[in-house]
Amino acid sequence: MPRTRFAWALSSHLIVKVGDTCYEATMLHGVRKVPLAVAMAGQVLVKETHFYVPDPAAGVAFGESQLCTYEPKLPTWLPRWVRAPLAVALKIRNNNYDFKGAFGLSLAPGRDWAEDDFWFCYELGAGWLRAAGRNVFSNLSHVGETALMAINP
Repeated sequence: MPRTRFAWALSSHLIVKVGDTCYEATMLHGVRKVPLAVAMAGQVLVKETHFYVPDPAAGVAFGESQLCTYEPKLPTWLPRWVRAPLAVALKIRNNNYDFKGAFGLSLAPGRDWAEDDFWFCYELGAGWLRAAGRNVFSNLSHVGETALMAINP
């Protein structure tokens, strides 16, 4: 069976790697799909783990369905020096990154990490595993690095 590759820097970030393509959730971009070289630029790889998944194609379909498509549409009359920072602020405000989850605020009663509207990097990795047939986090309200590191690849 083919494996979907997960690479993450310990206590920092998780990237889902499929061949030379990476899926990640970042504060600036939300969920995005980029080449490996772009995802790893400026990163130090601490650990790469290969997880067995029964249905890799379903994982890829899940990743594709979660991509953030928001692009700010700014008026052309705005000066260039205003457009660039405003575009960044709007992108951060309107992307599908789960700021509450990333900052540990997802421990609120009734919160479901697997809701597909917002993701931070570890939730995206857990959601990818679930979509690909490894539902090992069904009893958790919050998924982080510790939960991902605890499962058998």
